[in-house]
Amino acid sequence: MGVADTDPFSDGVFLGRLQKLLPMLGSEQPGEADAARRKLFEHLEHHRLTFLDVAQRLGGSAHGARDVSLERQLAVARVAKEDATREAMLAGARIRSLEDELENASTTVAHTISGQGRIRMWAAAGWCLAIVLATFAFGPQLTRNSPLLHAINRGPGSAATVDMNGPVSLQSNVAGQDNSGMRLLLGERPGQAAVQDLPIRLSPNDDATVRAFLNQGEHVAIRQQVHTNGQTWLLVRTGTGTGWVRAGDVLH
Repeated sequence: MGVADTDPFSDGVFLGRLQKLLPMLGSEQPGEADAARRKLFEHLEHHRLTFLDVAQRLGGSAHGARDVSLERQLAVARVAKEDATREAMLAGARIRSLEDELENASTTVAHTISGQGRIRMWAAAGWCLAIVLATFAFGPQLTRNSPLLHAINRGPGSAATVDMNGPVSLQSNVAGQDNSGMRLLLGERPGQAAVQDLPIRLSPNDDATVRAFLNQGEHVAIRQQVHTNGQTWLLVRTGTGTGWVRAGDVLH
């Protein structure tokens, strides 16, 4: 088989020598560049080729490599697009799933709140019913056994007495009017100042602030009697208000 029957560009020896000579054409040494050009010409002539054949062949190879590179880039972009589309579909499905879960949770919360509202409503109704039943069942008995009611029913002539050192006993007068013309309220009994300038204090204590003074013989309404610290005090009402006086300073 002759030299013309083979493709020189598929021969490794030809390509190896060609790759050595081509770079030498650009040498800065004039003698070296001329020698490389002459040897390259002889090398190509031996294979019946010209510089134009080498240029066309190298240009075709470059175009082929460029086309392969572009096709590879397009394939990579196509794969990336498919991956992005698939991820977008998965994300959309996940979002729809989360929306469904949120809707179910909102429905559950609404039902729970509604149920709690009904429970509170029924509980309030039950309490009201229990209070009403207790009032009907025990109200009359509690009223009959009330100490205050017994004190009121005892009639006139008694006063409310409180012992600060022991249990409280309640008594009350029926509203009326004493001989001085002073109208007595429910639970009050008449009295009269026994001393001149009788001090009326804000509390049953000798150190308490004095709010007014009574003239001897001035009428008062006794509202309450208190035993504290070994002394007896009376809560009296006058025309100017109420206050505390010693029991021994009031005739009653």
